[in-house]
Amino acid sequence: MEKIRSSAETSPPNPVQPVMEVLQGVHPDAVCEKYGIDRGELDRLFQEYQVSRRQAALMENLTLVKAGRNDPCPCGSGKKYKKCCLPQHEEARKRIPPDKLREMEEQARKREELEAELKKGFEQLYRQEFDKARRLAARLIEDFPEDDRLHDILVTACLAEGDYDSAFNLCRRRWQVAREEKEYYQENGSHKREGLNRDQLVHFYSPATWLEKFWIAQRARAYENLFPRSEDPRLSKMAEGLKAANDTKRFPGRQEEGYAMRKAALEPLLEQLRREGPAVIPYLMPLAYHFSWATLFIPELLLAFETDESVRLLAELSMFRYPYFAQMCLTGLEKLGERAIPAIESVLVENTPFDELKTGLLTVLGNIPSPASFAILVKFTEHEDAYVVNWAAQALGRHKNPEALPHLEKAKERVGAHSKIAGAIRELTGLRD
Repeated sequence: MEKIRSSAETSPPNPVQPVMEVLQGVHPDAVCEKYGIDRGELDRLFQEYQVSRRQAALMENLTLVKAGRNDPCPCGSGKKYKKCCLPQHEEARKRIPPDKLREMEEQARKREELEAELKKGFEQLYRQEFDKARRLAARLIEDFPEDDRLHDILVTACLAEGDYDSAFNLCRRRWQVAREEKEYYQENGSHKREGLNRDQLVHFYSPATWLEKFWIAQRARAYENLFPRSEDPRLSKMAEGLKAANDTKRFPGRQEEGYAMRKAALEPLLEQLRREGPAVIPYLMPLAYHFSWATLFIPELLLAFETDESVRLLAELSMFRYPYFAQMCLTGLEKLGERAIPAIESVLVENTPFDELKTGLLTVLGNIPSPASFAILVKFTEHEDAYVVNWAAQALGRHKNPEALPHLEKAKERVGAHSKIAGAIRELTGLRD
């Protein structure tokens, strides 16, 4: 049977490509098999890559270092600069033509100014000064059009201000750029939009990061139509009341402690929202499009509403991948057990370009053993994406059902011998024996 990714008999056009695949989590043996090289050759490519990255870092640091001779070395060694990196920097400077050094210094100045502006922009988002952040990002993008951090600020501000169309279009465009740049980098070892002389300042997010943001923007735009607000001042005020959780002066606690502190303080309001039921959903959803402490209350409220609509929302929102939030959605679905399966199945089969964001839902199905969840997972072991196949197969293995063995063997053959499926097969084989 043909594997999902066929093996290559010749070396890759870009020697960096095998290294990049290993860094992305592909097993070294699988990479060697794919490109027809042995582990010694792969180790040599790794060493060359590390040397080239150290040289590149040295060249960048030449123009960024502000330390005096007797200051602590910026590398963090604890030694004085003159006893550590200064000799290397001085030697490197001698080898650089003066015009090239001036160009590097100008680039370093621009980069330093950009970093300061980026810090300001993210701080404005944290303070919920969305209009200021949006204007700052829009201004800087004119000079630095390929810095995804600026586009991130702009998307976050658009979502917070309700401009879902702009956020959607921007996320789709940046996702496409990220895919192009990843492919180009794997083939050429550099970014296409850096320019031939690599003189353009760029900062690219991964395609997966933009896919998550694209999904959020897509859902925000869809929910605006699915859950129109009737402009009920009372419901609007109640939902807005959850934003009190974002006050870090009132609630200095962080992580689980911070959530417990906020939940205890806002419990009367949360109880009111529970009693209102699904009518409050149109007012809650805008809180989900930009992550904040208030966002974390949405999964609990949706679970309490106990409607088919709210269960489906839990499944879709789990794909937002926010810290804690996504796990809360998945935990809620798991609590519902078999009742959640129809909604999960519906979300899994729709919006297929976003399939790699659905692995959490596959995991939930693995924790709800039933004929229905078994059948869904079997179907996803036949998915075209090896990443999705791995997750589906692992979830299927948790059913502890020996009938899964033929499907897991078939999935392993398609994905490759070094997938994580082998462990599930061994466990099930032990059960059968």
